[in-house]
Amino acid sequence: MADPFGIIGVIGVAGQIIQMGIQFGLDWKDAPADVKSFMAELQVLKTAISETNTNIALNQDFINAFQGRHSTVLSQLTDVTPATDTSVMVSACRTELEHLLAELKKRAQGHRVGWERMKGAFLAKKTREAVENLQRQCQFLNNLVVVDSAALQATILKEVREGTMNQQAREAADEENAILHWLTPVDYAPQQSDFINRRQVGTGQWLLDSPEFQVWLQTDKQTLFCHGMPGAGKTILTSIVVDELMARFGNDKGTGIAYIYCNFRRQDEQKVEDLFASLLKQLAQGRSSLPDSVKSLHDNYKAKRTRPPSADISVALQSLAAEYSRVFIIVDALDECQASDGCRMKLLSELFSFQANVE
Repeated sequence: MADPFGIIGVIGVAGQIIQMGIQFGLDWKDAPADVKSFMAELQVLKTAISETNTNIALNQDFINAFQGRHSTVLSQLTDVTPATDTSVMVSACRTELEHLLAELKKRAQGHRVGWERMKGAFLAKKTREAVENLQRQCQFLNNLVVVDSAALQATILKEVREGTMNQQAREAADEENAILHWLTPVDYAPQQSDFINRRQVGTGQWLLDSPEFQVWLQTDKQTLFCHGMPGAGKTILTSIVVDELMARFGNDKGTGIAYIYCNFRRQDEQKVEDLFASLLKQLAQGRSSLPDSVKSLHDNYKAKRTRPPSADISVALQSLAAEYSRVFIIVDALDECQASDGCRMKLLSELFSFQANVE
Protein backbone atom coordinates (compact mmCIF):
# COMPACT_ATOMS: atom_id res chain seq x y z
CA MET A 1 0.00 0.00 0.00
CA ALA A 2 1.24 3.52 -0.73
CA ASP A 3 1.51 6.17 1.99
CA PRO A 4 -1.68 8.11 1.16
CA PHE A 5 -1.77 10.14 4.38
CA GLY A 6 1.92 10.83 4.95
CA ILE A 7 2.40 8.34 7.80
CA ILE A 8 6.05 7.96 6.87
CA GLY A 9 6.34 11.74 6.80
CA VAL A 10 5.08 12.00 10.38
CA ILE A 11 7.57 9.34 11.48
CA GLY A 12 10.35 11.33 9.84
CA VAL A 13 9.38 14.64 11.40
CA ALA A 14 8.95 13.07 14.86
CA GLY A 15 12.38 11.48 14.55
CA GLN A 16 13.95 14.81 13.61
CA ILE A 17 12.43 16.52 16.64
CA ILE A 18 13.70 13.78 18.95
CA GLN A 19 17.16 14.11 17.40
CA MET A 20 17.21 17.86 17.95
CA GLY A 21 18.41 17.40 21.50
CA ILE A 22 21.32 15.24 20.36
CA GLN A 23 22.15 17.60 17.54
CA PHE A 24 22.28 20.64 19.79
CA GLY A 25 23.69 18.89 22.85
CA LEU A 26 20.58 19.25 25.00
CA ASP A 27 20.18 16.92 27.98
CA TRP A 28 16.58 15.73 27.91
CA LYS A 29 16.86 14.75 31.57
CA ASP A 30 17.07 18.41 32.45
CA ALA A 31 14.06 19.33 30.33
CA PRO A 32 11.04 20.96 32.01
CA ALA A 33 8.25 18.58 33.06
CA ASP A 34 5.85 19.72 30.36
CA VAL A 35 8.51 19.22 27.69
CA LYS A 36 9.33 15.75 29.06
CA SER A 37 5.64 14.90 28.93
CA PHE A 38 5.39 16.08 25.34
CA MET A 39 8.52 14.19 24.28
CA ALA A 40 7.19 11.02 25.93
CA GLU A 41 3.97 11.40 23.94
CA LEU A 42 5.98 12.03 20.80
CA GLN A 43 8.06 8.90 21.36
CA VAL A 44 4.90 6.84 21.94
CA LEU A 45 3.44 8.32 18.76
CA LYS A 46 6.57 7.45 16.78
CA THR A 47 6.43 3.87 18.05
CA ALA A 48 2.69 3.50 17.47
CA ILE A 49 2.69 5.03 14.00
CA SER A 50 5.73 2.95 13.01
CA GLU A 51 3.84 -0.14 14.14
CA THR A 52 0.83 1.00 12.11
CA ASN A 53 3.03 1.49 9.07
CA THR A 54 4.65 -1.95 9.49
CA ASN A 55 1.44 -3.84 10.30
CA ILE A 56 -0.68 -2.32 7.58
CA ALA A 57 0.93 -0.09 4.97
CA LEU A 58 3.99 -2.31 4.45
CA ASN A 59 2.19 -5.63 5.04
CA GLN A 60 1.04 -6.69 1.58
CA ASP A 61 0.02 -10.13 2.85
CA PHE A 62 -2.43 -8.50 5.27
CA ILE A 63 -3.84 -6.36 2.47
CA ASN A 64 -4.12 -9.31 0.07
CA ALA A 65 -5.90 -11.41 2.69
CA PHE A 66 -8.78 -8.91 2.68
CA GLN A 67 -9.27 -8.84 -1.08
CA GLY A 68 -13.04 -9.06 -1.52
CA ARG A 69 -13.58 -8.89 2.25
CA HIS A 70 -14.32 -5.99 4.57
CA SER A 71 -11.53 -4.72 6.79
CA THR A 72 -12.31 -1.99 9.29
CA VAL A 73 -8.69 -0.90 9.58
CA LEU A 74 -8.06 -0.84 5.82
CA SER A 75 -11.20 1.20 5.28
CA GLN A 76 -9.73 3.73 7.70
CA LEU A 77 -6.60 4.02 5.56
CA THR A 78 -8.00 3.77 2.05
CA ASP A 79 -11.35 5.55 2.17
CA VAL A 80 -10.19 9.07 1.44
CA THR A 81 -13.51 10.38 0.12
CA PRO A 82 -14.80 11.65 2.43
CA ALA A 83 -11.70 12.07 4.58
CA THR A 84 -11.47 9.61 7.46
CA ASP A 85 -10.55 10.49 11.03
CA THR A 86 -7.14 8.97 10.44
CA SER A 87 -6.37 11.05 7.36
CA VAL A 88 -7.44 14.25 9.12
CA MET A 89 -5.36 13.45 12.21
CA VAL A 90 -2.25 12.48 10.23
CA SER A 91 -2.45 15.67 8.20
CA ALA A 92 -3.03 17.88 11.25
CA CYS A 93 -0.26 16.22 13.25
CA ARG A 94 2.26 16.48 10.44
CA THR A 95 1.45 20.15 9.96
CA GLU A 96 1.92 20.89 13.67
CA LEU A 97 5.11 18.83 13.95
CA GLU A 98 6.61 20.50 10.90
CA HIS A 99 5.75 23.86 12.44
CA LEU A 100 7.38 22.75 15.71
CA LEU A 101 10.48 21.50 13.90
CA ALA A 102 10.80 24.78 12.02
CA GLU A 103 10.37 26.71 15.26
CA LEU A 104 13.00 24.60 17.03
CA LYS A 105 15.48 25.12 14.20
CA LYS A 106 14.79 28.84 14.29
CA ARG A 107 15.30 29.06 18.04
CA ALA A 108 18.44 26.93 17.82
CA GLN A 109 20.17 29.58 15.74
CA GLY A 110 22.80 31.44 17.71
CA HIS A 111 25.58 30.63 20.13
CA ARG A 112 23.55 29.62 23.16
CA VAL A 113 21.12 26.74 22.97
CA GLY A 114 19.33 25.93 26.22
CA TRP A 115 15.95 25.00 27.54
CA GLU A 116 15.05 28.60 28.28
CA ARG A 117 15.44 29.30 24.59
CA MET A 118 13.87 26.04 23.34
CA LYS A 119 11.02 25.12 25.68
CA GLY A 120 8.57 27.70 24.40
CA ALA A 121 8.32 25.86 21.11
CA PHE A 122 6.94 22.80 22.91
CA LEU A 123 4.11 24.63 24.67
CA ALA A 124 1.76 25.06 21.68
CA LYS A 125 -1.57 23.51 22.66
CA LYS A 126 -2.52 22.54 19.10
CA THR A 127 0.74 20.63 18.66
CA ARG A 128 0.30 18.65 21.86
CA GLU A 129 -3.32 17.84 21.03
CA ALA A 130 -2.41 16.76 17.50
CA VAL A 131 0.27 14.39 18.81
CA GLU A 132 -2.00 12.95 21.49
CA ASN A 133 -4.92 12.48 19.09
CA LEU A 134 -2.83 10.78 16.42
CA GLN A 135 -1.08 8.60 18.98
CA ARG A 136 -4.44 7.36 20.27
CA GLN A 137 -5.72 6.86 16.72
CA CYS A 138 -2.66 4.78 15.78
CA GLN A 139 -3.09 2.61 18.84
CA PHE A 140 -6.73 2.24 17.88
CA LEU A 141 -5.73 1.18 14.35
CA ASN A 142 -3.20 -1.30 15.69
CA ASN A 143 -5.90 -2.80 17.88
CA LEU A 144 -8.14 -3.02 14.82
CA VAL A 145 -5.45 -5.06 13.09
CA VAL A 146 -5.80 -7.64 15.85
CA VAL A 147 -9.60 -7.52 15.61
CA ASP A 148 -9.55 -7.76 11.81
CA SER A 149 -7.11 -10.67 11.94
CA ALA A 150 -9.34 -12.55 14.37
CA ALA A 151 -12.40 -11.81 12.23
CA LEU A 152 -10.52 -12.95 9.12
CA GLN A 153 -9.57 -16.23 10.77
CA ALA A 154 -13.19 -16.80 11.79
CA THR A 155 -14.39 -15.96 8.26
CA ILE A 156 -11.86 -18.26 6.63
CA LEU A 157 -12.75 -21.07 9.04
CA LYS A 158 -16.44 -20.57 8.22
CA GLU A 159 -15.69 -20.56 4.49
CA VAL A 160 -13.63 -23.73 4.82
CA ARG A 161 -16.42 -25.43 6.75
CA GLU A 162 -19.05 -24.27 4.28
CA GLY A 163 -16.84 -25.31 1.39
CA THR A 164 -16.39 -28.73 2.97
CA MET A 165 -20.12 -29.05 3.55
CA ASN A 166 -20.89 -27.93 0.00
CA GLN A 167 -18.36 -30.39 -1.37
CA GLN A 168 -19.86 -33.17 0.72
CA ALA A 169 -23.35 -32.17 -0.46
CA ARG A 170 -22.19 -32.21 -4.10
CA GLU A 171 -20.57 -35.60 -3.64
CA ALA A 172 -23.72 -36.95 -1.96
CA ALA A 173 -25.88 -35.54 -4.79
CA ASP A 174 -23.56 -37.05 -7.39
CA GLU A 175 -23.74 -40.41 -5.63
CA GLU A 176 -27.54 -40.27 -5.47
CA ASN A 177 -27.77 -39.32 -9.15
CA ALA A 178 -25.46 -42.20 -10.03
CA ILE A 179 -27.69 -44.63 -8.11
CA LEU A 180 -30.83 -43.30 -9.81
CA HIS A 181 -29.14 -43.55 -13.20
CA TRP A 182 -28.12 -47.12 -12.37
CA LEU A 183 -31.74 -47.85 -11.54
CA THR A 184 -32.73 -46.65 -15.01
CA PRO A 185 -31.32 -44.05 -17.39
CA VAL A 186 -34.80 -43.46 -18.84
CA ASP A 187 -36.25 -40.01 -18.19
CA TYR A 188 -39.80 -39.28 -19.31
CA ALA A 189 -39.67 -35.58 -18.33
CA PRO A 190 -38.47 -34.38 -21.78
CA GLN A 191 -41.38 -36.23 -23.42
CA GLN A 192 -43.79 -34.71 -20.92
CA SER A 193 -42.49 -31.22 -21.74
CA ASP A 194 -42.71 -31.88 -25.47
CA PHE A 195 -46.28 -33.19 -25.29
CA ILE A 196 -47.65 -30.48 -22.99
CA ASN A 197 -46.11 -27.78 -25.19
CA ARG A 198 -48.23 -29.03 -28.07
CA ARG A 199 -51.42 -28.44 -26.12
CA GLN A 200 -53.77 -25.81 -27.44
CA VAL A 201 -55.53 -23.54 -24.97
CA GLY A 202 -58.56 -25.31 -23.53
CA THR A 203 -57.60 -28.73 -24.88
CA GLY A 204 -58.51 -31.52 -22.46
CA GLN A 205 -60.35 -29.26 -20.05
CA TRP A 206 -63.42 -31.43 -20.52
CA LEU A 207 -61.49 -34.34 -19.02
CA LEU A 208 -60.23 -32.34 -16.02
CA ASP A 209 -63.77 -31.10 -15.35
CA SER A 210 -65.41 -34.51 -15.77
CA PRO A 211 -66.97 -36.22 -12.71
CA GLU A 212 -64.90 -39.34 -13.43
CA PHE A 213 -61.64 -37.42 -13.21
CA GLN A 214 -62.71 -35.58 -10.06
CA VAL A 215 -63.64 -38.86 -8.35
CA TRP A 216 -60.29 -40.39 -9.35
CA LEU A 217 -58.51 -37.27 -8.10
CA GLN A 218 -60.23 -37.11 -4.74
CA THR A 219 -60.73 -40.78 -3.86
CA ASP A 220 -58.10 -43.28 -2.73
CA LYS A 221 -57.26 -46.42 -4.69
CA GLN A 222 -59.15 -45.45 -7.83
CA THR A 223 -58.39 -46.42 -11.43
CA LEU A 224 -59.30 -44.15 -14.32
CA PHE A 225 -59.09 -45.90 -17.69
CA CYS A 226 -59.27 -43.74 -20.80
CA HIS A 227 -59.48 -45.50 -24.15
CA GLY A 228 -59.67 -44.21 -27.69
CA MET A 229 -58.69 -44.85 -31.27
CA PRO A 230 -55.05 -44.44 -32.35
CA GLY A 231 -54.31 -40.79 -33.07
CA ALA A 232 -57.25 -39.54 -31.02
CA GLY A 233 -54.93 -37.51 -28.76
CA LYS A 234 -54.68 -39.78 -25.73
CA THR A 235 -50.99 -38.96 -25.22
CA ILE A 236 -51.71 -35.22 -25.14
CA LEU A 237 -54.50 -35.90 -22.64
CA THR A 238 -52.04 -37.90 -20.54
CA SER A 239 -49.61 -34.98 -20.51
CA ILE A 240 -52.48 -32.67 -19.50
CA VAL A 241 -53.33 -34.93 -16.56
CA VAL A 242 -49.68 -35.07 -15.49
CA ASP A 243 -49.43 -31.29 -15.77
CA GLU A 244 -52.59 -30.85 -13.69
CA LEU A 245 -51.26 -33.15 -10.97
CA MET A 246 -47.93 -31.32 -10.93
CA ALA A 247 -49.73 -27.99 -10.63
CA ARG A 248 -51.90 -29.24 -7.78
CA PHE A 249 -49.44 -31.39 -5.85
CA GLY A 250 -45.97 -30.50 -7.14
CA ASN A 251 -45.05 -28.74 -3.89
CA ASP A 252 -46.80 -31.29 -1.68
CA LYS A 253 -44.09 -33.57 -0.28
CA GLY A 254 -46.78 -35.98 0.86
CA THR A 255 -47.98 -36.69 -2.68
CA GLY A 256 -45.99 -38.79 -5.12
CA ILE A 257 -46.42 -38.54 -8.89
CA ALA A 258 -44.90 -40.91 -11.45
CA TYR A 259 -45.74 -41.50 -15.09
CA ILE A 260 -44.77 -43.70 -18.02
CA TYR A 261 -45.05 -43.11 -21.75
CA CYS A 262 -45.07 -46.51 -23.43
CA ASN A 263 -43.81 -46.61 -27.00
CA PHE A 264 -43.81 -49.60 -29.34
CA ARG A 265 -40.51 -48.36 -30.79
CA ARG A 266 -38.87 -48.73 -27.37
CA GLN A 267 -40.27 -52.10 -26.35
CA ASP A 268 -36.80 -53.53 -25.76
CA GLU A 269 -36.21 -51.04 -22.94
CA GLN A 270 -39.75 -51.15 -21.59
CA LYS A 271 -39.87 -54.53 -19.94
CA VAL A 272 -41.91 -54.66 -16.77
CA GLU A 273 -38.82 -54.33 -14.55
CA ASP A 274 -37.73 -51.28 -16.59
CA LEU A 275 -41.12 -49.64 -16.22
CA PHE A 276 -41.26 -50.28 -12.48
CA ALA A 277 -37.69 -49.06 -12.11
CA SER A 278 -38.77 -45.81 -13.74
CA LEU A 279 -41.69 -45.45 -11.32
CA LEU A 280 -39.34 -46.14 -8.41
CA LYS A 281 -36.84 -43.58 -9.70
CA GLN A 282 -39.46 -40.85 -10.06
CA LEU A 283 -40.90 -41.40 -6.60
CA ALA A 284 -37.37 -41.45 -5.15
CA GLN A 285 -36.63 -38.11 -6.83
CA GLY A 286 -39.58 -36.64 -4.94
CA ARG A 287 -37.91 -37.22 -1.57
CA SER A 288 -35.45 -34.83 0.04
CA SER A 289 -32.84 -37.58 0.25
CA LEU A 290 -32.42 -40.94 -1.42
CA PRO A 291 -34.71 -43.49 0.31
CA ASP A 292 -33.10 -46.43 2.10
CA SER A 293 -35.12 -48.88 0.00
CA VAL A 294 -33.43 -47.59 -3.16
CA LYS A 295 -29.98 -47.57 -1.55
CA SER A 296 -30.43 -51.15 -0.37
CA LEU A 297 -31.57 -52.27 -3.81
CA HIS A 298 -28.49 -50.66 -5.36
CA ASP A 299 -26.09 -52.05 -2.76
CA ASN A 300 -27.48 -55.57 -3.11
CA TYR A 301 -27.15 -55.77 -6.89
CA LYS A 302 -24.48 -53.27 -7.93
CA ALA A 303 -21.70 -55.32 -6.37
CA LYS A 304 -23.02 -58.46 -8.10
CA ARG A 305 -23.11 -56.64 -11.43
CA THR A 306 -26.66 -57.85 -11.97
CA ARG A 307 -29.99 -56.13 -12.40
CA PRO A 308 -32.70 -56.45 -9.74
CA PRO A 309 -35.74 -58.53 -10.75
CA SER A 310 -39.17 -56.94 -10.95
CA ALA A 311 -40.19 -58.58 -7.66
CA ASP A 312 -37.44 -56.78 -5.71
CA ILE A 313 -38.15 -53.51 -7.49
CA SER A 314 -41.82 -53.91 -6.60
CA VAL A 315 -40.93 -54.45 -2.93
CA ALA A 316 -38.79 -51.30 -2.95
CA LEU A 317 -41.61 -49.42 -4.67
CA GLN A 318 -44.10 -50.54 -2.02
CA SER A 319 -41.71 -49.45 0.72
CA LEU A 320 -41.15 -46.05 -0.88
CA ALA A 321 -44.86 -45.49 -1.53
CA ALA A 322 -45.47 -45.91 2.21
CA GLU A 323 -43.51 -42.67 2.74
CA TYR A 324 -46.21 -40.77 0.82
CA SER A 325 -49.77 -40.11 1.90
CA ARG A 326 -50.94 -40.40 -1.73
CA VAL A 327 -49.37 -41.69 -4.94
CA PHE A 328 -50.57 -41.05 -8.50
CA ILE A 329 -49.32 -43.32 -11.30
CA ILE A 330 -50.14 -42.49 -14.91
CA VAL A 331 -49.44 -44.86 -17.81
CA ASP A 332 -49.85 -43.76 -21.41
CA ALA A 333 -50.26 -46.01 -24.46
CA LEU A 334 -50.72 -49.25 -22.57
CA ASP A 335 -51.53 -50.88 -25.91
CA GLU A 336 -47.93 -50.19 -27.04
CA CYS A 337 -46.52 -52.19 -24.15
CA GLN A 338 -45.35 -55.66 -25.20
CA ALA A 339 -48.05 -58.30 -25.11
CA SER A 340 -46.18 -61.26 -26.59
CA ASP A 341 -44.06 -61.95 -23.52
CA GLY A 342 -46.80 -61.12 -21.04
CA CYS A 343 -45.28 -57.73 -20.17
CA ARG A 344 -48.57 -55.86 -20.46
CA MET A 345 -50.51 -58.25 -18.24
CA LYS A 346 -47.67 -58.44 -15.73
CA LEU A 347 -47.48 -54.64 -15.59
CA LEU A 348 -51.23 -54.38 -14.96
CA SER A 349 -51.09 -57.14 -12.37
CA GLU A 350 -48.22 -55.46 -10.53
CA LEU A 351 -49.94 -52.06 -10.66
CA PHE A 352 -53.21 -53.40 -9.26
CA SER A 353 -51.31 -55.31 -6.59
CA PHE A 354 -49.40 -52.14 -5.76
CA GLN A 355 -52.66 -50.20 -5.56
CA ALA A 356 -54.26 -52.76 -3.27
CA ASN A 357 -51.30 -52.99 -0.89
CA VAL A 358 -50.53 -49.28 -0.50
CA GLU A 359 -51.78 -48.11 2.88
